[in-house]
Amino acid sequence: MEPLSSTEILRYYRLINQGILALEPHVRLFDEIDSTNTECKRRIQELPYGEDIFSHIPEGTVFLSDYQTAGRGRMGKSFLSPKGSGLYFSILTKPRGENKNPLVLTCHAAVAVKRAVKEVFDIELSIKWVNDLFYKGKKLVGILAEGQLSDSSSLAYCIMGIGINLFLPEAGFPEELSGIAGTLFDYHEEKKETINRNQFLASILFHYFSLLDQDKVEEEYRKENILLTKDILFTENHQEYRGRVEAILEDGSLSVRCQEGSMKIVSSGEVKEKFL
Repeated sequence: MEPLSSTEILRYYRLINQGILALEPHVRLFDEIDSTNTECKRRIQELPYGEDIFSHIPEGTVFLSDYQTAGRGRMGKSFLSPKGSGLYFSILTKPRGENKNPLVLTCHAAVAVKRAVKEVFDIELSIKWVNDLFYKGKKLVGILAEGQLSDSSSLAYCIMGIGINLFLPEAGFPEELSGIAGTLFDYHEEKKETINRNQFLASILFHYFSLLDQDKVEEEYRKENILLTKDILFTENHQEYRGRVEAILEDGSLSVRCQEGSMKIVSSGEVKEKFL
């Protein structure tokens, strides 16, 4: 397997981009780190108060590590990130135009990964609201968006953390994940020697950067989400509800018809698929 290389990632990105986008990645590569999202936040917090973040850390900076000792997911969950088994990275971007909703940006990241996987692996992943991608019932990708509000209460920046399972860890998945997690090479063993991680990451970055100006969730995300028309269990204000997902709205939230007939908009929290 080829080593990760910031130089190679930029080279592949430029080959893919062909001058279409002005934004280019600035890759900061680590052999090992606690969490790429945490590292990005640390770098921001080290800056003097009131300083423009992007004059010190360019937009499009990518924190990339071959191994995370404390990878993080949504709702305080951990994300298993063994050495040499996947791609673990965080992208720093700033809000553009009307697109100041981390939920929309999370949806864009899911679409970007989905498109890159189709290009490189010829596999169609399924998206599960809001931040997971699956194939044949196994989770292959997790996404964690984090940001900070400015003094004017608008989004000052967004850190998009993405973890992708490429190879089965040497020790296998822990028992609690063995029936849930999968890897891309489970389904394309023959491509292990031909697929380049640097090229794959460059493709993801190109697709994500190309969506940054879009202030609405892509139709691709809304139509192909596996929760659409499914019965779910969700919590709002510490109260549990059951309902059916009728639509995914332009801002990325779910429109749910509850069991008693009322409509609710769900934009955060944990959602579980459940038959009524």
